[in-house]
Amino acid sequence: MKIGIAGIGGIGSNVARHLAQAKVPTVKIVDFDCVETANLNRQFYRTDQVGCKKTGSLEANLHAISPDLVIERVDKKITPENVVSIFQDCPIVVEGFDHPHLKKMLIEKLAGADKKIVSASGIAGRDLGTVTIKKIGTCHIVGDFLSDQGKHALFPPKIALVAAVMAGIVLDQMEK
Repeated sequence: MKIGIAGIGGIGSNVARHLAQAKVPTVKIVDFDCVETANLNRQFYRTDQVGCKKTGSLEANLHAISPDLVIERVDKKITPENVVSIFQDCPIVVEGFDHPHLKKMLIEKLAGADKKIVSASGIAGRDLGTVTIKKIGTCHIVGDFLSDQGKHALFPPKIALVAAVMAGIVLDQMEK
């Protein structure tokens, strides 16, 4: 089973790391961006990868953990027009976007495409105890549902916690 990951920043790169550690056989990682120094405190990249494409950098990092992992890289910006076709071969898709309008778009477009979606909402702020899981149809959403990164500082341990919970949901869903 191929697991799709839409956006491989703080959430997506760390979910991918957990899936590689759990020996998931195949992932599709989709992002158009490059690794930035300011994000290294919470994303699964190294300083020598700054300026490089996230997809290639993450592929190298995941293969260091799990050399047999099959990784499909898509260096593309996800849009309402291409999201369904990009993830058409992925029964489970992880949403790792920063912006609420992109999260909403992915969930709305893929909900009608018979996909299981694992998303995040409210990953900023320091309060780890408020992270919960909501299930709406075939979508699981992890976070505190309040602390938007536009209003609260990003706290790397909270991002790691949310990513770990999301990876656990993916692993559970793979068994169903």
